[in-house]
Amino acid sequence: MSKADEQTVDGDMTTPAGAGTDEDTILSVENVSKHYGGVVALEDVSLSIKDNEVLSIVGDNGAGKSTFIKLLSGVIPATSGTFRMRNEETGELEHIVLDSPSMAKRAGIETVFQDMSLSMQHDVASNVFMGREPTKGGLRGKLLRRIDREYMEERSIEALDEIGFEIDPNAVTEELSGGQQQAVAVARALISDPRVVILDEPTAEVSVEGSQKILDLIEELQASGKTVIFITHNLQEVFDVADRVAVLRSGSLVAELENDGTIDREDLVGRMTGAIQ
Repeated sequence: MSKADEQTVDGDMTTPAGAGTDEDTILSVENVSKHYGGVVALEDVSLSIKDNEVLSIVGDNGAGKSTFIKLLSGVIPATSGTFRMRNEETGELEHIVLDSPSMAKRAGIETVFQDMSLSMQHDVASNVFMGREPTKGGLRGKLLRRIDREYMEERSIEALDEIGFEIDPNAVTEELSGGQQQAVAVARALISDPRVVILDEPTAEVSVEGSQKILDLIEELQASGKTVIFITHNLQEVFDVADRVAVLRSGSLVAELENDGTIDREDLVGRMTGAIQ
């Protein structure tokens, strides 16, 4: 493993080599910090996220994982730092503002949080299109805001099929398994055709079988051309599907590692806890 593949930090964070300049970078995080008064949740983090990679973010509780994801998804604004996204037309990395979820979505970033934010009493199609229900065409359809239920069902089936799930769009969501519910949440994110999909602890509340389905789902997302960022406490999942691993500790990025067979559980745990500097 070269020094370009791994970065460890002692003291102040330095911008990783190639941050925001690599030809395969789709999203660049540059010197980003988040402070709550005197409390530092994230400090001077720089990370280049590559196009069509699966990047895992790991760290102990309080390491800054949730803060980092909330910044990328526009839930909270950064105290300082810059985000840049590659423009699909020009190929250039351009500055983007991530100060609201709608701005993140507009930039092409969709996030599925751990709680999934599903309405369990509603059916699958309603959850996939929650908040952006399509209306029927024609003046009458638009004026009366008549929901195009047929389109919702057809598109829900397509979105779920794209990630390897066959679920009845009329099924009540609370009657689905944990893995199926996670798939519905991901399908909802895919409706907008995002470039980056963030999954926050996607296997935390599902069975072993469901967890494997979700790992398969991550691979399906990558195969379809998406960039995937996922947070997990299960290190085996990291070794199973991640291309790279970013390690956070006490609000700082302390290592970037290629999942190329040269790292193991002991190595990761050591970096997460500080036993390995």
